[in-house]
Amino acid sequence: MKPSIALRTGGRLLFERSSSVLPLYLLVTGLYGIARVPMLVAGLLALWYLGAAGRLDPLVDVLRRLSESGAPLEPGGGEVDPATVERFAPELGDAFAGLVTAETVALVAVGGLLSLLLALLASAVGSAITVSGLYGLLRGDDGVRAGVDGAGRHWRSILGVRLLLLAALAAVAVPILAALTAIGGYLTAAFGSASAAGTEPAWATLGLGVLGILFGLFVGGLLLAAVFVLFAFAEQAVVVDDVGALEGVRRSVRFPFERPVAALIYVAVAFGALLASGGIGSAASAIGATRVTALFGTVLFSPLLDGFKTSLYAEVELDPDPDLAPVDERLRVAFVGGLRAVGGFLRTSPLANLGALAVITAGGLVGWRATASLGVSLPIGGDVANVFGAFPVGTFLNLAVNNWLVAVDLAYSGLAVGVPAAVGLAFNGLLVGAIAGVFEPIAVLALIAPHGVVEIPAIVVGGGLGFWLGGVALGVFRGNRDADDLAAAIRRAYRVLLGLASLFVLAAFIEAFLTPAIASAVLA
Repeated sequence: MKPSIALRTGGRLLFERSSSVLPLYLLVTGLYGIARVPMLVAGLLALWYLGAAGRLDPLVDVLRRLSESGAPLEPGGGEVDPATVERFAPELGDAFAGLVTAETVALVAVGGLLSLLLALLASAVGSAITVSGLYGLLRGDDGVRAGVDGAGRHWRSILGVRLLLLAALAAVAVPILAALTAIGGYLTAAFGSASAAGTEPAWATLGLGVLGILFGLFVGGLLLAAVFVLFAFAEQAVVVDDVGALEGVRRSVRFPFERPVAALIYVAVAFGALLASGGIGSAASAIGATRVTALFGTVLFSPLLDGFKTSLYAEVELDPDPDLAPVDERLRVAFVGGLRAVGGFLRTSPLANLGALAVITAGGLVGWRATASLGVSLPIGGDVANVFGAFPVGTFLNLAVNNWLVAVDLAYSGLAVGVPAAVGLAFNGLLVGAIAGVFEPIAVLALIAPHGVVEIPAIVVGGGLGFWLGGVALGVFRGNRDADDLAAAIRRAYRVLLGLASLFVLAAFIEAFLTPAIASAVLA
């Protein structure tokens, strides 16, 4: 099979089968949302411990005196008195230093380790889902159902591939790092001895040492790149050939030697995708829309590259779809149908949505009570009309993409019987409530209400999707539902999320372009 056909197949998979491909990749983001739960819980426990131990009191005292000074917090709200900043900076530094204790460090370390382990597991399960789904589409099967089946069948083998890859990378990196450290230590000792003796350092030795370090970096880079190339098709081998981790790695290692042209073209395409992703990331960062990079990676670059790899390894081309509708009709069906799906979900799943509303409200009340009882009233400043600049396109894009990805995380992470969705909703509620507790109510209302009337209900629906999917997953574990029900639920959640995307775009437009002006008028 020609690599050009495989590359075209990767594009066709995304373009012609987007309703089957994109749910799989959005589902993977939800799996990583599960991995973030231990870290969030650890952070909240650490904060609770600091409050119970009284270690937050010095920080609260400084903030209370800062609020009494009347110094505005927003750059557009007026000039901050330098003397005020200078007076409070040391006390703030000491107060924050007092938050670092053995207990908080241990909590954060344990939470971070658990999140890291869950992220490794999520990467294996996610890869099993996506590669199995793509291969299922190439065979003419239902892609989402194939992904669900592949998750249970191949995740252990793909986890083994990931562990073998880490071991191979360590086997290459550790000796290189040891050699570079030895060269650096020798140069430091040589120059230290020359300085102590009052003699000229040996510049020739310095030059050789620098050359040695550069050569080591070059060789190390080549070896690491070679490891990635040799492992590139291991996961495809596991799924396509239905083999274990070791055999999948063996077949992937053989691939560049048996099909060198295909391997070189894959490397070129992967490098091109990396450059394109970096270019988009740089452009997005320049306008302040950094979250756009994550969106493009999730819905464009990853599906294209995985589809290309899977087609190239399996040597299977996607069959044409004679019933494929025009692009404009498909977009209309996707987003207009998505809004209808939101309404349908609200009507058919009231308990899930009410549960999400209850959790986020409870989190908000807890956060508000925790900060309002401190007696701190921080000033905002009256002129916030230009807080995002005169034409905040980047802010608009960043808000729309970030809020939608938050809803995606809440929805698909709920497959872990709803627990991550509950934690995410409670955490978001805590943040909003805690902020509301330290500012004047009219200021909070002016800064949140204009866009919040759209954004917050959309977030609640995302959490409701998580609770609903958690119920479906629980039914599968109990044997009351099957894989077909789970695949159908994943597809339905995708349609609802497409509808929520339109709402988040509207909310982001209001927040970026209208909320600052409204808040400025109200506060003035």
